[in-house]
Amino acid sequence: MDRAIDIAIGNVGVLDAQGTLAAPRKWTLRLPQRPAWLRGWASDWTLLIPALIVGVLVVCAAVPDLLAPFAPTDMDIESILQAPSAQHLLGTDQFGRDVLTLLIYGARQSLLMGAFAVFIGGTLGGLIGLASGYLGSYVDGVLMRAIDIKLAVPGILLAIVVSTALGASLTNTIIAVGLISVPRYARVMRSQVIAIKNRPFVEAARSIGTSQAAILFKHILPHCWSPMLVMATLGVGSSILIGSSLSFLGLGIIDDRPDWGFLLSQGRSYLSIAWWIATFPGLAITALVVSVNLLGDELRHRVDPQKRIG
Repeated sequence: MDRAIDIAIGNVGVLDAQGTLAAPRKWTLRLPQRPAWLRGWASDWTLLIPALIVGVLVVCAAVPDLLAPFAPTDMDIESILQAPSAQHLLGTDQFGRDVLTLLIYGARQSLLMGAFAVFIGGTLGGLIGLASGYLGSYVDGVLMRAIDIKLAVPGILLAIVVSTALGASLTNTIIAVGLISVPRYARVMRSQVIAIKNRPFVEAARSIGTSQAAILFKHILPHCWSPMLVMATLGVGSSILIGSSLSFLGLGIIDDRPDWGFLLSQGRSYLSIAWWIATFPGLAITALVVSVNLLGDELRHRVDPQKRIG
C-alpha cells in the first residue's frame, strides 16, 4: 500500500465572499512504496546491523585518511601503552601508535584480501568446474582427482606453505588464500553444469549448430551464477579469517599499515598490561566475519527457492 500524507497549506487567515475564514487547501502527497526487499531488510535488525557494520568498514577502507585521527606511522613515546582515553579512544600500542587509526587503516588490507582472494578462488574454481562438468570423461576424472588431492591437504597448511614460499606481502597472502578456496568453487560449478548441460534448451542450441563456447558461456554459465555468488559472499568472511591467521603467524601482511591479524599478533604479548591492543583488532575481525556470513546466509535464503519455501 502506498503511503499518503495530507498537507494543508494556503488560505490561512483569508476571508471568503461570505466573510468567513476560508478552509485551507489540502494536497495529498503519495510517497512511493518501498521495494519488498528493502522493507524486509530495514525491518530485520539481524540484517540491518551487519549491513551497517560492513558499510562502515567499507567506508573506512575507502577513505581512511579522512576518518583516522592520526597517521598510521605516528609514534608518541610519551603515550606508549596508554589506556583508552579522550585523546586515544582505543588506546595506544607498544610504539605509541593510536589503535583506532591502525584499525581504520587495517580495514582496507583485510577487505582487499577477502575480496580478491574470493575473486581468484572463484575464477579458477569456476573454470575448472565448468570444464570438468561439461567435457566429462577423462577431463572430469583428471580434474576431480586433482581437486581430491588438494582437499587431502588442510587449507591452512597449504596457505602457510604458499605464503612461506612466496614471502610475506598482501599480494602473496591473497594468492595463498585464493588457491586454497579453489576446490569448493570447482565442485559447486561442476554440479551445476552437470545438472544443466542436458536440459532441452541446451540441446536445442546444439541442434542448430551453436558453438561449444557459446553454449558454455551464453546458455550454461548464466544459470550457474546464483550458487557461485552465494558461495563467494560466504567465502569473503572465511578468506579474511584465514588471511588474518597468516598475519597472526607472521606470514601475512607486514608493512606500515598492518592488517588486523598482525595487530592481534603484536598485542598478544601485552594482554596482561595492555588488553586493548589485541582486543579491538580481534573484535573487528569477529564483527566483519560474522556480518559478512549473516549477509551471505540471507542472500542464499533469497536466491535459493527451496530455502525460501523452507
